[in-house]
Amino acid sequence: MSKHGLILLGGLVIGGVFAGPAAAGDLFRVNVIKCGVPGTTGDCGFFPPSSIPLVEGEVRANDKGEVRVDLKGAAPDTTYKIYVGSFAIGDGFFQRYPDAAPIRNIGTVTTNAKGDFEGAITTSLGAEFVFPAGTSLAQPNFVFTFPVGGSEQAVYTTGFAVIAR
Repeated sequence: MSKHGLILLGGLVIGGVFAGPAAAGDLFRVNVIKCGVPGTTGDCGFFPPSSIPLVEGEVRANDKGEVRVDLKGAAPDTTYKIYVGSFAIGDGFFQRYPDAAPIRNIGTVTTNAKGDFEGAITTSLGAEFVFPAGTSLAQPNFVFTFPVGGSEQAVYTTGFAVIAR
C-alpha cells in the first residue's frame, strides 16, 4: 500500500471513531416506521397496515432515562398513546415495560397542526416520562397507537424499513 493510501485509510479509521450516529448521552436511538410498510411482514403483529401518514420519526433515550420523540408529517392534531413491548410475527403485542400485564401505555405525544411533534412523552399525570435508574430492556419496541372506534390500532413502531424506490 502506498504512503498516500495509508494516510487515507488512517483518516477514515479516525473519522469513523469520532463520527457516531447518536448524540452524546443517547443510549438508544431508533427510527419510527409505519406499521405494514409494503414488503415487510409482522412489523406490527396482527395489526393491519397503517393508513395514518408519517414522513419520518425517531425515538431516543439517554443515560438519564429521558425519552425524546420526533415525528414529522404524522396526522395533524393527533394524540398517540405509546407502549413499550414487542410483537410476535403475525401475532399480538407483548408488553415489556412497566410490566407484562395489564397492558398500559407509558404516556402520550400530540402532534401540532402540521403533524409534527418534538419532545418528551407525557404521562397520564402530566409529567415527563423517564425510565427509572436500573431499567434494562433488550430489543424494545416503542409502539404508537391511534384511536379507532372504541379501541386502539397500532400505527407506528420502532425499527427500520428499506423501501424500494
